[in-house]
Amino acid sequence: MRQLRYFGVLGCVLIALSAFSLALLLPTDLALMWLPLTLLVWLYVWRHCQQRLHLNHPADSDLMYASLGHGNCVTLLRGLLIAVTAGFLLPAMLLPLPTALLYVPAVAYTAAALGDALDGVLARRQQQVSRLGAELDTTLDALGLLVAPLLAVITGKLHVSYLLVSIAYYLFVWGLRWRRLHNKAVYPLPPSQLRRQLAGWQMGLVATALWPPIPGSVTQVLGVLFMIPLLTGFWRDWLAVSGRRGTSPGKAS
Repeated sequence: MRQLRYFGVLGCVLIALSAFSLALLLPTDLALMWLPLTLLVWLYVWRHCQQRLHLNHPADSDLMYASLGHGNCVTLLRGLLIAVTAGFLLPAMLLPLPTALLYVPAVAYTAAALGDALDGVLARRQQQVSRLGAELDTTLDALGLLVAPLLAVITGKLHVSYLLVSIAYYLFVWGLRWRRLHNKAVYPLPPSQLRRQLAGWQMGLVATALWPPIPGSVTQVLGVLFMIPLLTGFWRDWLAVSGRRGTSPGKAS
């Protein structure tokens, strides 16, 4: 789709301009360290969307939409903001970053987290809710909760144990693939409003932790408290999809 190609090129241009601006304001080596991972994550987001363009239709119909729609465009913008955040991982690991510079990933990820509520609203208002949007949204939620907490751990704002939240989704998906590969039954997840709320709380916590004025002594404790219900939820969901809790054999896939 031409619209997606334009979006990909625009993202690369904005990233290049941002790297140039960083090089003007900061030592060149910081900008050079920021650029590659930012581009890599953005290309991952773009490629993920490209591979799933065939899902740009409603859940109850195979009729494709003519455009990505406002909701998916906002979701892609969230992916670009997560890529901007990811660019700071390598510099933060190798150098003590100026406090003023840490506001950039804080603003970027906070905007990405706020956009998580906006993209769905826009899709429903435009009457263009799609399977593509649902998959992109889940993928970017997980990607953001991998990238931003890792940066928060590196900068001392979250305890390293919080990375269990970052890998929980990927372990869950890997577990489903493993069961299907070995011809084991996979049961549908029971509907749950709490599942979405828990993910939203994590994004809010991580966004807050990235802001330099918030003391790490506070956000580290909050991180441990927030991750317990989320990990418990993943465990309950795993028991459900693996047939160990509240499932019917006839519903397995």
